[in-house]
Amino acid sequence: MEQHIPFILVSILLFLLPLIAARNLLVPAITLLSFLIISLPLYYGFDTLCIIVIAFLVALLSLSVWMAKRRGIFRIESDKELKKWRIFARPFALMFIPINIYIGHTFLIYLLGGLSSIFILIDLYRLIFRYNLSLLFKKTETQRFSSMTSFIVAIFIVFLIFPVNIAYLCLAFITFGDMASKFTGIKYGRKKLIQTRTLEGSLGFLSACLFTGYLLVLIFDIGSYYLVIGAACATLAELFSYSLDDNFTVSILTGTCLYALQYFQVI
Repeated sequence: MEQHIPFILVSILLFLLPLIAARNLLVPAITLLSFLIISLPLYYGFDTLCIIVIAFLVALLSLSVWMAKRRGIFRIESDKELKKWRIFARPFALMFIPINIYIGHTFLIYLLGGLSSIFILIDLYRLIFRYNLSLLFKKTETQRFSSMTSFIVAIFIVFLIFPVNIAYLCLAFITFGDMASKFTGIKYGRKKLIQTRTLEGSLGFLSACLFTGYLLVLIFDIGSYYLVIGAACATLAELFSYSLDDNFTVSILTGTCLYALQYFQVI
């Protein structure tokens, strides 16, 4: 029974946290159903019973998504400037994991280093010559390095100095946590915590960390303590990075915390 506890606890949290944030049953239903559909085959394997259960869950998820779409749950109305292509492109960063596994860590480091250099040079060019690349960059980034640069540089540092199990978690946390916090904070954010940070946005961030982090725990046999501590650390790093770029701070601070605890054999 003990081996099932992490799975059960994460499942419960993935229902309760979005429920508190959204105050709507459809959001936690979609979150939990999506998690179960992906995690059950990883947890139990593909047997006949599992396939039947997954088929039933897919039907429920389809119904939930249809109802959510009709009620406008996925519609975001905000005065904040959003580059939607950047949001949809972000999950492709997870490709760094199979690249590391199948091609090699050295190749990945050179790749991330090269990408970091390119993004830094583009930023320097537009900042020095005041060149406006409105299709790529937000208006808020006209006088500073872009969040894309902060994101890729942080991932480069994480894979360069931390063990891969920690690097994988950090990558997943910032990739999906940031997306979830933006959607939840803009759509449902009411309770202000620090500056523009809201309770609902932080709960969305934590939910995404638990969702993606637990999948990595199953795939790569990472200890559950890494997930719990890492998800909490990443959420707090995002919350207190209101005056900094959380695309950089979340990965670096979370990786540092996990590595220090691992070094001193706490986890």
